[in-house]
Amino acid sequence: MKTIKVRSVVLACALFGLAHVLCQAADVSPATGIDGFNGYAAASLGNGIIYGLGTTGQKPMRWRAAEIRFGQDVDLFGLRSSGYLSQGDTTRLDVVYYNEGHPDNNHRDGYALQMVFRKKLQPHLDLELGGGPYFSMNRSTINGTELDDGRMGALLSVALLARLDQYSPGLSIRIGYNHAVVPGAPSSDALLVGIGKEFGGGQASAPDLTERLPVWLSASGGFAQTNQSGPGKRFSYALDAKTYFGQWAASVSGIEEGDDGVRVNRRGIAAQGWYVQPITENWSLSAGAGPYLATNKRQSDSTTLNGLFTIQLDRNLGKNWKVFGSFGRAVTFTNKNDADLMTVGLSRRFDF
Repeated sequence: MKTIKVRSVVLACALFGLAHVLCQAADVSPATGIDGFNGYAAASLGNGIIYGLGTTGQKPMRWRAAEIRFGQDVDLFGLRSSGYLSQGDTTRLDVVYYNEGHPDNNHRDGYALQMVFRKKLQPHLDLELGGGPYFSMNRSTINGTELDDGRMGALLSVALLARLDQYSPGLSIRIGYNHAVVPGAPSSDALLVGIGKEFGGGQASAPDLTERLPVWLSASGGFAQTNQSGPGKRFSYALDAKTYFGQWAASVSGIEEGDDGVRVNRRGIAAQGWYVQPITENWSLSAGAGPYLATNKRQSDSTTLNGLFTIQLDRNLGKNWKVFGSFGRAVTFTNKNDADLMTVGLSRRFDF
């Protein structure tokens, strides 16, 4: 129960923090694209139900369903440039973190990549249809064994966007419906309400390429939580080196997850590729994924190749400094000993 409360509080704080940034983002200069925008970010909360295979006890999500999404317009199959899309319509590729709340015995969340079609219905009302692969991790007890069941499925989304351009260009209220379908696992439906913001592409907070490629060195600390009952949260930290290529980035990290006293005492090295979505001149969201080679002292010092997924919010503090908060997931692909990594940190730019 403590694990659920901690994760819910952290996630809610992250969502409302992002919503605050979205509301303050009125000073973004338009870039070339539909209505002068080519990027989008949104944060939503809501409720729903999980059903089907493996569901027991209470099935509602207890008002803890949540979603963070961000992405950029893409000219899918040349539909826009060829004139097949109407003026005001667009296609977009979104990265989505989705938490399906906390029904009994099914605490599932994960990451999706969605292709989104956006249709302008009226001057102040848009419709979005999205779908794509969804890698989910479900903490559940199956045949008496507690697992963090990782599976690949699909996430389908429908949303109405009520535009609030009179308050801030590109701002909207988002009312969305998510349907998650995962073979061999429960399905779910949820209704989510949140705030979204469209952005131009000319305010990238990531450094541009230069003759000498800058490297950002970072130190971060926070806590880790094993995604199985019993272990408590513990202090964790990381040291990182990251370099940017426009809106893409690559990083190498040394990670210390700490000792939960039961299952995980893990440390290792991770390499991640990143997509970076600028929000304003000083704020950006990014999503990273890559391999994580780590040793777990509570598994006879065994070294395994794992995965690492990360969502990060950055704030520039001038040309050479920035602060960030991140939510990461260390995935073992063995249905056990996965961990959430929640940290804040400071980065410094160096031109080597």
